[in-house]
Amino acid sequence: MTAIRHRRTRALTLLAVCATAAACNAADIGNFNSPNTSQLEGSPNASTINTTVAGLLGGARAGAGTWASTLGIFGREIMNLDGAEPRNVLALLIGPLEPGGFGVDVGWTNSYRNLRTAYTILDVVDKVPNYSAAQRSGVKGFVKTFIAQEYVNQIRVRDTFGLVFDVPKDPTEQGAFITREEAYTRTAALFDEARTDLAAAGTAFPFTLTTGFTGFNTPTTFLRVNRALKARLEIYRGRWADALTALNESFLSTASGTAASLNTGVFHVYITASGDATNPLFDPAPRAIVAVPEFLTEARLRADGSRDLRATSKAVVGTVLLATQGISSNVRPTVYPTNVTPVPIIRNEELILMRAEANIGLGNRAAAIADLNFVRTNAGGLPPLAADFSGDLITEVLYDRRYSLFFEYGHRWVDARRYNRLGELRKQLPTHRVFPLVPIPVDECNQRSSAVPRGCVNVAGN
Repeated sequence: MTAIRHRRTRALTLLAVCATAAACNAADIGNFNSPNTSQLEGSPNASTINTTVAGLLGGARAGAGTWASTLGIFGREIMNLDGAEPRNVLALLIGPLEPGGFGVDVGWTNSYRNLRTAYTILDVVDKVPNYSAAQRSGVKGFVKTFIAQEYVNQIRVRDTFGLVFDVPKDPTEQGAFITREEAYTRTAALFDEARTDLAAAGTAFPFTLTTGFTGFNTPTTFLRVNRALKARLEIYRGRWADALTALNESFLSTASGTAASLNTGVFHVYITASGDATNPLFDPAPRAIVAVPEFLTEARLRADGSRDLRATSKAVVGTVLLATQGISSNVRPTVYPTNVTPVPIIRNEELILMRAEANIGLGNRAAAIADLNFVRTNAGGLPPLAADFSGDLITEVLYDRRYSLFFEYGHRWVDARRYNRLGELRKQLPTHRVFPLVPIPVDECNQRSSAVPRGCVNVAGN
Protein backbone atom coordinates (compact mmCIF):
# COMPACT_ATOMS: atom_id res chain seq x y z
CA MET A 1 0.00 0.00 0.00
CA THR A 2 1.31 3.42 -0.87
CA ALA A 3 0.99 6.93 0.42
CA ILE A 4 -1.82 7.48 -2.07
CA ARG A 5 -3.71 4.43 -0.96
CA HIS A 6 -3.40 5.48 2.64
CA ARG A 7 -4.79 8.88 1.84
CA ARG A 8 -7.73 7.25 0.07
CA THR A 9 -8.37 4.90 2.91
CA ARG A 10 -8.38 7.41 5.74
CA ALA A 11 -9.71 4.69 7.96
CA LEU A 12 -9.22 4.07 11.64
CA THR A 13 -5.80 2.52 11.08
CA LEU A 14 -4.55 5.85 9.79
CA LEU A 15 -5.10 7.31 13.20
CA ALA A 16 -2.24 5.39 14.84
CA VAL A 17 -3.86 5.32 18.23
CA CYS A 18 -3.25 3.20 21.26
CA ALA A 19 -5.66 0.47 20.23
CA THR A 20 -3.43 -0.27 17.24
CA ALA A 21 -0.15 1.24 18.45
CA ALA A 22 1.18 -1.06 21.11
CA ALA A 23 3.75 1.35 22.49
CA CYS A 24 1.03 2.90 24.63
CA ASN A 25 0.99 0.14 27.23
CA ALA A 26 4.74 0.42 27.65
CA ALA A 27 4.22 3.90 29.01
CA ASP A 28 1.18 2.98 31.08
CA ILE A 29 -1.06 4.93 28.72
CA GLY A 30 -4.67 3.80 28.68
CA ASN A 31 -5.62 1.59 25.76
CA PHE A 32 -8.43 3.83 24.55
CA ASN A 33 -10.80 2.94 21.74
CA SER A 34 -9.82 4.25 18.33
CA PRO A 35 -11.38 7.63 17.60
CA ASN A 36 -13.03 7.81 14.21
CA THR A 37 -12.32 10.45 11.60
CA SER A 38 -15.36 12.55 12.39
CA GLN A 39 -14.54 12.56 16.11
CA LEU A 40 -10.97 13.65 15.54
CA GLU A 41 -11.72 16.22 12.85
CA GLY A 42 -15.24 17.30 13.77
CA SER A 43 -15.13 17.75 17.52
CA PRO A 44 -11.58 17.15 18.73
CA ASN A 45 -10.93 17.15 22.43
CA ALA A 46 -7.86 16.84 24.59
CA SER A 47 -8.40 13.16 25.35
CA THR A 48 -8.68 12.17 21.70
CA ILE A 49 -5.70 14.26 20.64
CA ASN A 50 -3.56 13.04 23.52
CA THR A 51 -4.34 9.43 22.65
CA THR A 52 -3.59 9.94 18.97
CA VAL A 53 -0.33 11.79 19.66
CA ALA A 54 0.77 8.97 21.93
CA GLY A 55 -0.15 6.56 19.16
CA LEU A 56 2.34 8.23 16.85
CA LEU A 57 5.05 6.54 18.87
CA GLY A 58 3.56 3.17 18.01
CA GLY A 59 3.45 4.12 14.36
CA ALA A 60 7.06 5.27 14.45
CA ARG A 61 8.12 2.14 16.30
CA ALA A 62 6.61 -0.06 13.59
CA GLY A 63 9.43 0.99 11.27
CA ALA A 64 12.29 0.34 13.68
CA GLY A 65 12.82 -3.26 12.61
CA THR A 66 12.92 -2.28 8.94
CA TRP A 67 15.59 0.39 9.37
CA ALA A 68 17.84 -1.96 11.33
CA SER A 69 17.27 -5.13 9.32
CA THR A 70 16.66 -4.23 5.66
CA LEU A 71 19.09 -1.31 5.66
CA GLY A 72 21.42 -3.47 7.73
CA ILE A 73 21.39 -6.04 4.93
CA PHE A 74 22.09 -3.36 2.30
CA GLY A 75 24.97 -2.06 4.42
CA ARG A 76 26.49 -5.49 5.09
CA GLU A 77 25.92 -5.33 8.81
CA ILE A 78 23.68 -8.37 9.03
CA MET A 79 22.15 -11.03 6.78
CA ASN A 80 18.75 -12.68 6.98
CA LEU A 81 19.34 -16.34 6.15
CA ASP A 82 15.81 -17.51 6.88
CA GLY A 83 15.53 -20.70 4.82
CA ALA A 84 11.78 -20.21 4.51
CA GLU A 85 12.20 -16.82 2.80
CA PRO A 86 14.91 -17.00 0.12
CA ARG A 87 14.05 -13.50 -1.16
CA ASN A 88 15.99 -12.00 1.73
CA VAL A 89 19.01 -13.09 -0.30
CA LEU A 90 17.63 -13.24 -3.84
CA ALA A 91 16.09 -9.77 -3.71
CA LEU A 92 18.11 -7.86 -1.13
CA LEU A 93 21.60 -9.18 -1.90
CA ILE A 94 21.34 -10.15 -5.58
CA GLY A 95 18.45 -8.17 -7.04
CA PRO A 96 17.75 -6.16 -9.02
CA LEU A 97 15.51 -4.13 -6.76
CA GLU A 98 12.24 -3.70 -8.65
CA PRO A 99 9.40 -1.26 -7.85
CA GLY A 100 7.07 -4.24 -7.42
CA GLY A 101 9.65 -6.53 -5.89
CA PHE A 102 10.16 -8.04 -2.47
CA GLY A 103 11.13 -5.66 0.32
CA VAL A 104 11.00 -2.48 -1.78
CA ASP A 105 8.37 -0.80 0.37
CA VAL A 106 11.08 -0.29 3.05
CA GLY A 107 8.83 1.70 5.34
CA TRP A 108 7.10 3.77 2.63
CA THR A 109 3.64 2.59 3.69
CA ASN A 110 4.36 3.02 7.37
CA SER A 111 5.91 6.47 6.97
CA TYR A 112 2.99 7.89 5.01
CA ARG A 113 0.42 6.33 7.33
CA ASN A 114 2.18 8.07 10.21
CA LEU A 115 2.39 11.32 8.25
CA ARG A 116 -1.33 11.36 7.51
CA THR A 117 -2.03 10.75 11.19
CA ALA A 118 0.34 13.53 12.21
CA TYR A 119 -1.04 16.06 9.75
CA THR A 120 -4.57 15.27 10.93
CA ILE A 121 -3.48 16.16 14.45
CA LEU A 122 -1.99 19.45 13.28
CA ASP A 123 -5.17 20.24 11.34
CA VAL A 124 -7.34 20.04 14.45
CA VAL A 125 -5.16 20.90 17.44
CA ASP A 126 -6.10 24.58 17.46
CA LYS A 127 -9.78 23.59 17.70
CA VAL A 128 -9.36 21.77 21.01
CA PRO A 129 -11.20 23.92 23.55
CA ASN A 130 -9.60 22.47 26.68
CA TYR A 131 -5.98 23.02 25.65
CA SER A 132 -3.99 26.01 26.79
CA ALA A 133 -1.88 27.87 24.24
CA ALA A 134 1.23 26.21 25.70
CA GLN A 135 -0.32 22.76 25.38
CA ARG A 136 -1.18 23.38 21.73
CA SER A 137 2.41 24.40 21.14
CA GLY A 138 3.60 21.24 22.86
CA VAL A 139 1.49 19.04 20.61
CA LYS A 140 2.67 20.90 17.50
CA GLY A 141 6.34 20.74 18.49
CA PHE A 142 6.26 17.04 19.22
CA VAL A 143 4.23 16.11 16.15
CA LYS A 144 6.29 18.25 13.76
CA THR A 145 9.46 16.63 15.06
CA PHE A 146 8.08 13.21 14.23
CA ILE A 147 6.84 14.38 10.84
CA ALA A 148 10.35 15.59 10.06
CA GLN A 149 11.82 12.31 11.26
CA GLU A 150 9.54 10.30 8.94
CA TYR A 151 10.81 12.34 6.01
CA VAL A 152 14.39 11.67 7.10
CA ASN A 153 13.56 7.95 7.21
CA GLN A 154 12.49 8.01 3.57
CA ILE A 155 15.24 10.33 2.34
CA ARG A 156 17.74 7.78 3.64
CA VAL A 157 16.10 5.03 1.59
CA ARG A 158 15.16 6.82 -1.67
CA ASP A 159 18.03 9.35 -1.76
CA THR A 160 18.19 11.03 -5.19
CA PHE A 161 14.84 9.53 -6.24
CA GLY A 162 13.20 12.06 -3.93
CA LEU A 163 9.91 11.64 -2.13
CA VAL A 164 6.38 12.93 -1.67
CA PHE A 165 6.42 15.76 0.84
CA ASP A 166 2.92 17.23 0.83
CA VAL A 167 0.29 14.74 1.96
CA PRO A 168 -3.05 16.13 0.73
CA LYS A 169 -6.09 15.78 2.90
CA ASP A 170 -8.29 15.33 -0.17
CA PRO A 171 -8.06 11.64 -1.13
CA THR A 172 -8.49 12.49 -4.82
CA GLU A 173 -5.29 14.54 -4.87
CA GLN A 174 -1.73 13.35 -5.21
CA GLY A 175 1.21 14.90 -3.44
CA ALA A 176 3.99 15.91 -5.78
CA PHE A 177 7.43 14.31 -5.71
CA ILE A 178 10.24 16.67 -4.80
CA THR A 179 14.00 16.26 -5.07
CA ARG A 180 16.24 15.09 -2.27
CA GLU A 181 17.64 18.59 -1.88
CA GLU A 182 14.15 20.10 -1.61
CA ALA A 183 13.21 17.42 0.89
CA TYR A 184 16.28 18.20 3.00
CA THR A 185 15.44 21.91 3.00
CA ARG A 186 11.79 21.49 3.89
CA THR A 187 12.52 18.84 6.52
CA ALA A 188 15.13 21.06 8.18
CA ALA A 189 12.55 23.86 8.27
CA LEU A 190 10.08 21.52 9.97
CA PHE A 191 12.59 20.64 12.68
CA ASP A 192 13.07 24.37 13.24
CA GLU A 193 9.33 25.06 13.34
CA ALA A 194 9.04 22.33 15.95
CA ARG A 195 11.82 23.95 17.92
CA THR A 196 9.89 27.23 18.04
CA ASP A 197 6.74 25.42 19.16
CA LEU A 198 8.56 23.47 21.86
CA ALA A 199 10.10 26.65 23.23
CA ALA A 200 6.57 27.99 23.78
CA ALA A 201 5.17 24.76 25.22
CA GLY A 202 5.58 25.39 28.93
CA THR A 203 6.79 22.84 31.42
CA ALA A 204 4.82 19.71 30.47
CA PHE A 205 3.24 17.96 27.52
CA PRO A 206 -0.50 17.28 27.74
CA PHE A 207 0.14 13.66 26.70
CA THR A 208 2.23 10.86 28.19
CA LEU A 209 5.34 9.58 26.44
CA THR A 210 6.68 6.05 26.65
CA THR A 211 9.41 5.04 29.05
CA GLY A 212 11.77 5.22 26.08
CA PHE A 213 11.69 9.01 26.52
CA THR A 214 12.70 9.03 30.17
CA GLY A 215 14.72 12.18 30.76
CA PHE A 216 13.34 13.76 27.57
CA ASN A 217 9.60 13.83 28.29
CA THR A 218 9.03 17.55 28.79
CA PRO A 219 9.03 20.24 26.09
CA THR A 220 12.35 21.60 27.34
CA THR A 221 14.13 18.25 27.41
CA PHE A 222 12.49 16.95 24.23
CA LEU A 223 13.77 20.05 22.46
CA ARG A 224 17.24 18.55 22.88
CA VAL A 225 16.05 15.46 21.01
CA ASN A 226 14.66 17.65 18.26
CA ARG A 227 18.06 19.31 17.92
CA ALA A 228 19.82 15.94 17.89
CA LEU A 229 17.62 14.69 15.04
CA LYS A 230 18.10 17.98 13.19
CA ALA A 231 21.87 17.57 13.55
CA ARG A 232 21.67 14.12 11.97
CA LEU A 233 19.90 15.60 8.96
CA GLU A 234 22.54 18.32 8.64
CA ILE A 235 25.27 15.69 8.78
CA TYR A 236 23.55 13.81 5.96
CA ARG A 237 23.56 16.84 3.71
CA GLY A 238 27.07 17.93 4.70
CA ARG A 239 26.14 21.24 6.33
CA TRP A 240 28.80 20.96 9.00
CA ALA A 241 28.40 24.34 10.72
CA ASP A 242 24.63 23.87 10.98
CA ALA A 243 25.20 20.40 12.38
CA LEU A 244 27.48 21.78 15.10
CA THR A 245 24.93 24.45 15.98
CA ALA A 246 22.23 21.83 16.42
CA LEU A 247 24.55 19.52 18.35
CA ASN A 248 25.39 22.32 20.77
CA GLU A 249 21.68 22.53 21.61
CA SER A 250 21.20 18.76 21.84
CA PHE A 251 21.87 16.36 24.72
CA LEU A 252 25.43 15.62 23.58
CA SER A 253 27.72 15.17 26.56
CA THR A 254 31.29 14.02 27.15
CA ALA A 255 31.12 14.60 30.89
CA SER A 256 31.29 10.85 31.43
CA GLY A 257 32.57 7.96 29.35
CA THR A 258 30.43 5.32 31.04
CA ALA A 259 28.26 2.99 29.04
CA ALA A 260 25.19 4.60 30.59
CA SER A 261 26.25 8.04 29.46
CA LEU A 262 27.06 6.92 25.93
CA ASN A 263 23.70 5.16 25.81
CA THR A 264 21.71 8.18 26.96
CA GLY A 265 19.02 8.97 24.44
CA VAL A 266 15.52 8.08 23.27
CA PHE A 267 14.32 4.62 22.35
CA HIS A 268 11.45 2.58 20.99
CA VAL A 269 10.30 0.34 23.83
CA TYR A 270 8.58 -3.05 23.88
CA ILE A 271 6.57 -5.13 26.29
CA THR A 272 5.13 -8.65 26.36
CA ALA A 273 1.68 -7.60 27.56
CA SER A 274 -1.30 -8.56 25.45
CA GLY A 275 -1.98 -5.97 22.76
CA ASP A 276 1.57 -4.67 22.78
CA ALA A 277 4.55 -5.79 20.70
CA THR A 278 7.93 -7.36 21.27
CA ASN A 279 11.23 -6.44 19.66
CA PRO A 280 11.15 -7.72 16.04
CA LEU A 281 14.96 -7.94 15.94
CA PHE A 282 15.22 -10.46 18.80
CA ASP A 283 16.51 -13.74 17.34
CA PRO A 284 18.57 -15.52 20.01
CA ALA A 285 18.99 -18.97 18.44
CA PRO A 286 19.44 -17.48 15.76
CA ARG A 287 16.79 -18.66 13.34
CA ALA A 288 17.40 -16.09 10.60
CA ILE A 289 19.48 -13.05 11.57
CA VAL A 290 23.26 -13.29 11.63
CA ALA A 291 26.02 -10.70 11.49
CA VAL A 292 28.29 -10.72 8.48
CA PRO A 293 31.34 -12.84 9.43
CA GLU A 294 33.79 -9.99 8.93
CA PHE A 295 32.12 -7.88 11.61
CA LEU A 296 34.33 -9.59 14.18
CA THR A 297 37.42 -10.21 12.09
CA GLU A 298 37.65 -6.63 10.83
CA ALA A 299 37.34 -5.13 14.30
CA ARG A 300 40.57 -3.49 15.43
CA LEU A 301 42.77 -4.79 18.20
CA ARG A 302 43.11 -3.48 21.72
CA ALA A 303 46.44 -3.23 23.50
CA ASP A 304 46.05 -6.78 24.84
CA GLY A 305 45.36 -8.21 21.40
CA SER A 306 41.63 -8.68 21.91
CA ARG A 307 39.09 -7.15 19.55
CA ASP A 308 37.31 -3.82 19.84
CA LEU A 309 34.86 -4.09 22.73
CA ARG A 310 32.09 -2.74 20.54
CA ALA A 311 32.46 -5.80 18.32
CA THR A 312 32.73 -8.41 21.05
CA SER A 313 29.85 -6.93 23.04
CA LYS A 314 27.52 -6.82 20.01
CA ALA A 315 28.23 -10.15 18.32
CA VAL A 316 29.64 -13.55 19.23
CA VAL A 317 30.67 -16.67 17.36
CA GLY A 318 27.70 -18.92 18.04
CA THR A 319 27.10 -22.63 17.96
CA VAL A 320 24.55 -22.36 15.13
CA LEU A 321 25.76 -22.01 11.54
CA LEU A 322 23.07 -20.64 9.25
CA ALA A 323 23.60 -21.29 5.56
CA THR A 324 21.56 -20.73 2.42
CA GLN A 325 22.22 -20.06 -1.26
CA GLY A 326 25.97 -20.39 -0.94
CA ILE A 327 26.48 -18.05 2.01
CA SER A 328 26.73 -18.72 5.72
CA SER A 329 27.55 -17.20 9.09
CA ASN A 330 27.75 -18.37 12.67
CA VAL A 331 28.24 -14.84 14.05
CA ARG A 332 25.23 -14.05 16.20
CA PRO A 333 24.27 -10.43 16.95
CA THR A 334 23.74 -9.79 20.67
CA VAL A 335 22.51 -6.20 20.40
CA TYR A 336 18.97 -7.24 21.31
CA PRO A 337 19.35 -9.95 23.96
CA THR A 338 15.67 -10.05 24.97
CA ASN A 339 12.36 -9.58 23.25
CA VAL A 340 11.82 -6.33 25.16
CA THR A 341 15.24 -4.75 24.56
CA PRO A 342 14.68 -1.15 23.37
CA VAL A 343 15.76 -0.02 19.88
CA PRO A 344 17.58 3.32 19.79
CA ILE A 345 16.12 6.33 18.00
CA ILE A 346 19.23 8.41 18.73
CA ARG A 347 21.94 8.15 21.41
CA ASN A 348 24.70 10.27 22.88
CA GLU A 349 27.39 8.05 21.35
CA GLU A 350 26.09 8.89 17.87
CA LEU A 351 25.99 12.60 18.70
CA ILE A 352 29.66 12.60 19.72
CA LEU A 353 30.61 10.88 16.48
CA MET A 354 28.48 13.35 14.52
CA ARG A 355 30.38 16.21 16.15
CA ALA A 356 33.63 14.55 15.15
CA GLU A 357 32.41 14.22 11.58
CA ALA A 358 31.26 17.84 11.43
CA ASN A 359 34.63 19.02 12.69
CA ILE A 360 36.38 16.87 10.09
CA GLY A 361 34.26 18.56 7.46
CA LEU A 362 35.26 21.96 8.81
CA GLY A 363 38.94 21.07 9.02
CA ASN A 364 39.04 21.08 12.82
CA ARG A 365 41.19 17.97 13.15
CA ALA A 366 42.13 18.38 16.81
CA ALA A 367 38.49 18.65 17.90
CA ALA A 368 37.53 15.69 15.72
CA ILE A 369 40.35 13.51 17.07
CA ALA A 370 39.36 14.36 20.64
CA ASP A 371 35.79 13.15 20.06
CA LEU A 372 36.88 10.06 18.15
CA ASN A 373 39.26 9.16 20.97
CA PHE A 374 36.55 9.69 23.57
CA VAL A 375 34.36 7.11 21.87
CA ARG A 376 37.01 4.64 20.77
CA THR A 377 38.70 4.49 24.20
CA ASN A 378 35.53 4.45 26.32
CA ALA A 379 33.28 2.32 24.13
CA GLY A 380 35.85 0.27 22.27
CA GLY A 381 38.77 0.00 24.66
CA LEU A 382 41.07 0.92 21.76
CA PRO A 383 44.25 2.98 22.05
CA PRO A 384 43.68 6.64 21.17
CA LEU A 385 44.73 8.23 17.93
CA ALA A 386 47.81 10.38 18.32
CA ALA A 387 47.15 14.10 18.67
CA ASP A 388 49.15 14.64 15.47
CA PHE A 389 47.46 11.78 13.61
CA SER A 390 47.83 12.54 9.89
CA GLY A 391 45.76 9.70 8.43
CA ASP A 392 42.34 9.83 6.82
CA LEU A 393 39.89 10.90 9.51
CA ILE A 394 36.87 9.99 7.37
CA THR A 395 38.04 6.37 7.41
CA GLU A 396 38.35 6.62 11.18
CA VAL A 397 34.91 8.11 11.79
CA LEU A 398 33.27 5.58 9.46
CA TYR A 399 35.00 2.76 11.33
CA ASP A 400 33.79 4.10 14.66
CA ARG A 401 30.26 4.61 13.37
CA ARG A 402 30.23 1.05 12.04
CA TYR A 403 31.04 -0.44 15.43
CA SER A 404 29.32 2.06 17.72
CA LEU A 405 26.02 2.05 15.80
CA PHE A 406 25.90 -1.54 14.58
CA PHE A 407 22.42 -2.92 13.84
CA GLU A 408 20.59 0.18 15.10
CA TYR A 409 19.30 2.21 12.16
CA GLY A 410 21.05 1.02 8.99
CA HIS A 411 23.77 3.62 9.51
CA ARG A 412 26.56 1.87 7.61
CA TRP A 413 24.71 1.76 4.28
CA VAL A 414 23.79 5.44 4.46
CA ASP A 415 27.32 6.36 5.55
CA ALA A 416 28.96 4.41 2.72
CA ARG A 417 26.71 6.13 0.17
CA ARG A 418 27.36 9.57 1.62
CA TYR A 419 31.10 9.13 1.11
CA ASN A 420 30.93 7.22 -2.18
CA ARG A 421 32.28 4.12 -0.46
CA LEU A 422 29.57 1.61 -1.33
CA GLY A 423 32.23 -0.26 -3.28
CA GLU A 424 34.03 -0.98 -0.02
CA LEU A 425 31.11 -3.01 1.35
CA ARG A 426 32.08 -6.66 1.10
CA LYS A 427 29.93 -8.96 -1.05
CA GLN A 428 29.71 -12.55 0.14
CA LEU A 429 29.54 -13.86 -3.45
CA PRO A 430 30.45 -12.40 -6.87
CA THR A 431 26.78 -12.58 -7.87
CA HIS A 432 25.80 -10.24 -5.05
CA ARG A 433 25.17 -6.53 -5.59
CA VAL A 434 25.37 -3.43 -3.43
CA PHE A 435 22.41 -1.13 -4.04
CA PRO A 436 22.79 2.65 -3.71
CA LEU A 437 19.10 3.38 -3.13
CA VAL A 438 15.65 1.81 -3.33
CA PRO A 439 12.97 2.32 -6.02
CA ILE A 440 9.61 3.94 -5.43
CA PRO A 441 6.97 1.25 -4.68
CA VAL A 442 5.02 0.10 -7.73
CA ASP A 443 1.59 1.17 -6.49
CA GLU A 444 2.82 4.73 -6.18
CA CYS A 445 4.20 4.49 -9.70
CA ASN A 446 1.03 3.03 -11.20
CA GLN A 447 -1.13 5.85 -9.90
CA ARG A 448 1.07 8.44 -11.58
CA SER A 449 1.05 7.23 -15.17
CA SER A 450 0.94 10.78 -16.54
CA ALA A 451 4.05 11.82 -14.64
CA VAL A 452 5.95 8.74 -13.55
CA PRO A 453 8.49 9.50 -10.80
CA ARG A 454 12.12 8.97 -11.74
CA GLY A 455 12.39 6.36 -9.01
CA CYS A 456 9.98 3.99 -10.77
CA VAL A 457 12.85 1.96 -12.21
CA ASN A 458 14.82 -1.15 -11.40
CA VAL A 459 18.00 -0.62 -9.39
CA ALA A 460 20.62 -3.10 -10.51
CA GLY A 461 23.37 -2.24 -8.04
CA ASN A 462 27.07 -2.92 -8.45
